[in-house]
Amino acid sequence: MKKTLFYSAAMLCGVALMITSCDKENNGSDDEQLPGGKGHILLEPTVKNDDGASGSSYLLQIEDFGSEVKFDNAIQIGFSATFSVYGNDVYMFPGEMVKSSQLLTRFERSEEGLKAVATYQILPGSSPYTLLKINDSKSYIPLYGQGNIQIVDSKTLKLKGEIDLSKYAFSDQCADPAMGIIRDNLMYLTLDQIGPTWMPFENYRQTDVAIIDINADTVVKVISETQSGLCFPTRPFLPGMIFMNEAQDIYIACTGYFGYDPSYLKNGFVCIPAGQTEFDPSRSWDISNTVIEGTDNWKPATVYNSCYMGNGKLLAYVGLIELNGDNPYTARNTMAVVIDLNNKTISKIDGIPYTDGHSCSIEKYQNKYYFAAYGVDKSGVFSYDPANGAVEHVINFNSDISYLHIF
Repeated sequence: MKKTLFYSAAMLCGVALMITSCDKENNGSDDEQLPGGKGHILLEPTVKNDDGASGSSYLLQIEDFGSEVKFDNAIQIGFSATFSVYGNDVYMFPGEMVKSSQLLTRFERSEEGLKAVATYQILPGSSPYTLLKINDSKSYIPLYGQGNIQIVDSKTLKLKGEIDLSKYAFSDQCADPAMGIIRDNLMYLTLDQIGPTWMPFENYRQTDVAIIDINADTVVKVISETQSGLCFPTRPFLPGMIFMNEAQDIYIACTGYFGYDPSYLKNGFVCIPAGQTEFDPSRSWDISNTVIEGTDNWKPATVYNSCYMGNGKLLAYVGLIELNGDNPYTARNTMAVVIDLNNKTISKIDGIPYTDGHSCSIEKYQNKYYFAAYGVDKSGVFSYDPANGAVEHVINFNSDISYLHIF
């Protein structure tokens, strides 16, 4: 499958110019409006073309649930581009198909809008998707297309160093560093290890994680889980796919082949227990043979996203091979589920429509969880109350919402 199948083609839309324009606004009247709109709910609505592989994406805020999604003061960004959020810092990435310019922009957001305050030019073709904040003065940017990590200042985005991961790559010199989590002053960074088809190598179906000393910025070691056959640990822009439970055990969601290789549907979760720096294969769980309760014996063909709730339970979007259809860009093959890691069960969440690969965000806010979903009859954002299973359609938008974050 082409790279654009899961990470989308993109166009750079001049976001760098906002630093100059925002500075001019701040030097002028205090009443001048910041771009991005007012509110505390950050959205990336995407209006796709008929092919599903192109279109227009925007970054904007709305004031509350039930508010209309308007583009009056939205910031146009790369098609289905990704962002990372820490506090009120929003790090906006370009789309990965931009070869001439790879510009990362840091926005300071408030209830009044988004102010662009820093940019960083990343090497063309390096395909960055996420920023992993270490502290207020240091962040890691995994370069998915080149296999190393750039170290930058969290505020100014000034380059401070680099961590070379090339020697840990299988076959092609690029280990495809994806998503990470910090425990005990160590960063556990997943390595997707994908080949020229942007899928795992057939002769390297395993899960690799680089363990990095975040004080010394050095690789301690790379560990591998080879027994289960699970591979492709985390998508490189969804932080919820690597998480810790209450005991500080690290769990990692593995997508496998995204459900598009019927001969190899293994997907699920691997575990690095608390206090250890090795996998425990006995705690790996291939969910491809687990029937989803509430369905006609359907089983997950992939994990598209996850969000840990507590007590061994998490919410997830899983892919269904029965709904793949002819066009993977537009197929609504994704179901919202509750996964119980302790009891090894999966159950469908009624009320959230089947969605496509562009709308699969899951975010927590207060005591509820919020799913972006682009359904046939209804789409937008849906709240889920784990206390009683109630689902409510809280934001209506008749297209994709690629990402959301609630402040």
